[in-house]
Amino acid sequence: MNPRDTYRRALVLLAVVALPLVALGESTPAAPRICIEGGCLRAEQDGESWAFRGIPYARPPVGELRWRPPLPVESWEGEREARTNGHACPQPLEKYPAWADEATLAAGMDEDCLYLNIWTPNRLTQSRGEKLPVMFYLHGGNMQYGSNALPLYRGNELARKGVVTVFVNYRLGYLGRFAHPALSRQQSDEPLLNYGLMDQIAALEWVQRNIEAFGGDPDNVTIFGHSAGGVSVNYLMATPRAGGLFHKAIAQGSGVLLDRSMHITESLPRGLQGLSAEQIGQRLAASFSIEAQSDVEIVEQLRAIPAEQLVEYQGSSPMPFNPMVDGKIVTDHVAQVFERGEQHAVPYIGGANSWEQNQIVNLPLIAKWFIGGAMLAGLSDEDLAAFEGEWTRIGLSQRWFSEGLFLASTRYLAAQMSRVPSPAWHYHVTYVQSAIRGAVPGAGHGVEMPGVFGNLAEHPEFQRPGLAAEYMPSTEDLAWANTVQAYWVNFAKTGNPNGTDVPEWPQYDPETDLTLDLGVEIVPRQYLNKETLDYLEERALIRRAAYDDL
Repeated sequence: MNPRDTYRRALVLLAVVALPLVALGESTPAAPRICIEGGCLRAEQDGESWAFRGIPYARPPVGELRWRPPLPVESWEGEREARTNGHACPQPLEKYPAWADEATLAAGMDEDCLYLNIWTPNRLTQSRGEKLPVMFYLHGGNMQYGSNALPLYRGNELARKGVVTVFVNYRLGYLGRFAHPALSRQQSDEPLLNYGLMDQIAALEWVQRNIEAFGGDPDNVTIFGHSAGGVSVNYLMATPRAGGLFHKAIAQGSGVLLDRSMHITESLPRGLQGLSAEQIGQRLAASFSIEAQSDVEIVEQLRAIPAEQLVEYQGSSPMPFNPMVDGKIVTDHVAQVFERGEQHAVPYIGGANSWEQNQIVNLPLIAKWFIGGAMLAGLSDEDLAAFEGEWTRIGLSQRWFSEGLFLASTRYLAAQMSRVPSPAWHYHVTYVQSAIRGAVPGAGHGVEMPGVFGNLAEHPEFQRPGLAAEYMPSTEDLAWANTVQAYWVNFAKTGNPNGTDVPEWPQYDPETDLTLDLGVEIVPRQYLNKETLDYLEERALIRRAAYDDL
């Protein structure tokens, strides 16, 4: 038996000893007391599940630990009431609806934010024989905002379906992805730059050591995420450091560049994507008038900047915060890792929605113009030839944003799964809620998320886009949402989304090119958007070759 298994068994034994006895015939068992590394926790009941909130999985990344890899959690004394959310990581507000900002403010924002929430069926108190599948969720928010305190991210319905669900916070914005030459020299013996991704890996390692105490199976973990969370899933698929920490993966609404990821030291001639991470860090240091001579002084002054000021600077200096190639955590450009068949060989689901550009259509005109320039910078007339009907720069950028960044990349990565001995499934959401059908051009970014978590009937305000949130979901909407959740739960349990309760979903193969259309009719479609997506792939590979020649 290896040391990890020995440690797991010891923790499970502690948890079993700590569980309260349930009286014969008692209808509502007492809230369980679970002992894990760090100490003991007391849950609260949430419907037919137990909720454990605000569990620390790493030491607070503050002071000298800012821009350092996460360290193991410190033990606490006594019993921790795991009934309130941990802090949200520092971030700008007003990026989400009011109900989301209210939840973030209620949790509080602080650099001490490395917490996770767990929901597990309440039979945890009655039976320890069966290990349950684990679903590990990574929230979206452009790697700049979001937290597990958002009420959308509630795992009670998934727990009711027999799944242990984990929601994790990770560092965001400049606190979660930052490099500077002084930091690189001072900390050359440790991973750099991608601190939010390191947090996600640390949380997965924590799950491996502790999830059995919650009734979960550490050998049956599914990572899933939407938007920036889906991007994170794809980078976790590509990083060797995550090997063995998960066994299935779902990347939802993930936008990954096929031509070239950003890099810690190398710059590229492509708009906002052009600067290296160290150049971005030097620009930030200059804006805070950091002009010290020694590396030690520079790093001290950088770490002394209040988190609130970093968030304010983030708002004035828009920047994509996807992970970047650093050589240790992100070893290469994610698309090329998939192309070489070096991604983790686990069952995989990927997909996106038909109207992904709804994320940017409501921005002020000046913001659209800025993003338009960023999206199209470095693209030739030939690159843009497929979009001749969209003649304005803003229109072009919106189509490029949706079809080039989301639709093309999700299909491309699914196709590259044929290089490893694991199945893949690909989807394309076209469903528009019945109350707004005809009022919007397609399925907006994240329309499926309330369905995945099973809280659409209880919380119609969680619907996307905002126009849909003004209406109660119809019977048709709820049935569609339940079908999406069933695919996800089937996949978490068995490694295959199919089951007796859902329409057949064929595996994705680049030759047959069958994508499941999650629309009013749920049906596999062959060669969906093929002409445009083939063209976008071709142009991306041409640009990549041009970068290689620089």
